[in-house]
Amino acid sequence: MKQKSITIYDIAKEAGVSSATVSRVIARNYPVSAKTRKKVLDLIDKYDYQPNAVARSLTKKETKMIGFVLPDITNPFFSQVFIEAEKYALTKGYTLILCNSMNTSEMESKYLKILSERQVEGIILMGGRINKKLPDAVEVSEVSQVLDKLPVMMINGKIDGLHCHSVRTDEAKGMELAVNHLVRQGHKKIGLIGGVNGITTTDIKVEAYRNLLLKYDLTFRDSWQIYSGFDVQTGEEAIDKLLMLNKDKLPTALIGINDLVIMGALKACRRKRIKPFDFVGFDNTDLAKNSSPEITSVSHPYSQLGEKAIDLLINASKSSNESKDILLDPYLEVRESCSITKL
Repeated sequence: MKQKSITIYDIAKEAGVSSATVSRVIARNYPVSAKTRKKVLDLIDKYDYQPNAVARSLTKKETKMIGFVLPDITNPFFSQVFIEAEKYALTKGYTLILCNSMNTSEMESKYLKILSERQVEGIILMGGRINKKLPDAVEVSEVSQVLDKLPVMMINGKIDGLHCHSVRTDEAKGMELAVNHLVRQGHKKIGLIGGVNGITTTDIKVEAYRNLLLKYDLTFRDSWQIYSGFDVQTGEEAIDKLLMLNKDKLPTALIGINDLVIMGALKACRRKRIKPFDFVGFDNTDLAKNSSPEITSVSHPYSQLGEKAIDLLINASKSSNESKDILLDPYLEVRESCSITKL
């Protein structure tokens, strides 16, 4: 018999037992004599028989699959968290199904429906609606409906009023690490670029930044805090706007809402042939490590984010109904972009 055509019925026929007996040997959920068990297992080994995963999931009422919805897999922050979660999930016998919503609520909605229908054991959400300060009622309702069927886990975001687990980096503390480092370097004029008002990850950083400037009695100017977006192009645009609004009173250091924004800022400064700033990024992605100069950046505890998310989701049915919100500490990776003060 060819390996590709082997079925449970073939194994049963050669062993001289019923297909139900073979199923019991595989599932180990019913007593079978040692002699019969050995005969079946020897044949399974002989033909390298792999039980059909779908059939097994229907029998056990589990699929060992977890849906993972994120807005943009090309963003190194999202991809790094996904990779860490995927690596850990595999050690637990689970497979992640990646759904890239391409930064649209409509695609998020579509994937939530698809994953629920495909009987995943839970869904992990990153970005999108869980980072909106005011998600619309439909977006909230859709997640609530999923929660009625299966557990939902949120990474670096949450939706007020929904009781589900979340794990996130303490981004306010991350901003504190960045500002503290720049102050120790002698900076008194610090700006912040990137992000979008109303996105919680931006709002948290902006509020922390402003509070820290007050704490250190440092100069704050509205024109030194530039909303622009989250990618390289918007980092370039932020520099253009900063220079336009501050022709004679520029900050000496800039913190980026993420590493992509800082990459854009560096690009704009090179294009304009100016070197007025020390830079600190956020996310500590490979871009920061491989840039020239290498960028000092606030790092998420990526492994912990991925592992905690998987553990909480897997154990959701075993835990109490009380939702858990785990806050993890970031750290600062110091590199060339602000290791020497340029004052």
